[in-house]
Amino acid sequence: MTSQCFLFPGQGSQKLGMGKGFHESNDVIESLFDDASEIAGFDVAEMCFHGPFETLTETKYLQPALATVMLSCLMAIEEYDIIPNNVAGHSLGEYIALVSARVFSRRDCLKLVTERGRLMQREAEANPGAMSAVLKMPDETLQAVIDEVAGDDVIIANYNTPSQLVISGTTEGVEKVEEALRQRSGRFIRLSVSGAWHSKLMKGAEDEFNKVIDEIEFEDARIPVVMNVTGKLETDAAVIKGLMKRQMCSGVRWYQGIRNAWLDGSRKFIELGPKGTLIKMLNGIAPDPTAMSIYVVDSPIALESYVHEEDDDI
Repeated sequence: MTSQCFLFPGQGSQKLGMGKGFHESNDVIESLFDDASEIAGFDVAEMCFHGPFETLTETKYLQPALATVMLSCLMAIEEYDIIPNNVAGHSLGEYIALVSARVFSRRDCLKLVTERGRLMQREAEANPGAMSAVLKMPDETLQAVIDEVAGDDVIIANYNTPSQLVISGTTEGVEKVEEALRQRSGRFIRLSVSGAWHSKLMKGAEDEFNKVIDEIEFEDARIPVVMNVTGKLETDAAVIKGLMKRQMCSGVRWYQGIRNAWLDGSRKFIELGPKGTLIKMLNGIAPDPTAMSIYVVDSPIALESYVHEEDDDI
């Protein structure tokens, strides 16, 4: 059987109706939504299925809601005893990756992402900033531009692919970088976001959130987890906890991490969550796209299709 990697997306992958199929067909998953509602303080199923979308996209609602959907996808695929070679999650998704690796429980995950969403929205409202996608520029070149014109006001927040990077920071800092890129005939797209995620503008939430992390017992990962902060695979509980304390204000080294998952043997990538956002990046990351298989499992139908294909491969 081909070694596989589970992928869990972050904010931006949400859509109305997400998770409804699993909720309606699985009593245990229905109970998960009930637990999530208790922890988050709102009706998670109602928010996921009916919104309104504008409310769903608010970070304080979105993080526990999307995490619940990804956990439901994970629970559903685990019923088939499918064990990945390694796991990776993009920003918010990293918390569900840690559940998959048995670093902490689903309930602890929901506690963490609920508090994370609340604090990040608070900081975004108190410290408005901006994010911009930069295309077809090496990260070393972009970092040199940032250092030259904006300093620590701007960070490379997402290393999505070698040709798609995202900067984040103060509005003035991002504008300075955009102007410098314009002068170099660089390509960029200002993103419509509610906060300058992974930048120093989230710093006011870091210490408070890290106290919550300290309340959670981390276990050694049963399978390697690709860590956002370093892009490296880790299993040691203490190392993972230390990196998670840095995640909120550090860049997501996604393409570096996926390449390390590839070096670890993964050739089959299964995204557990709506929309297939991460799967779309893989052709720009994989050393040999012709050697990989990609899947999105976001509903019972998609899961059945994947499982049947797995059976055919055995």
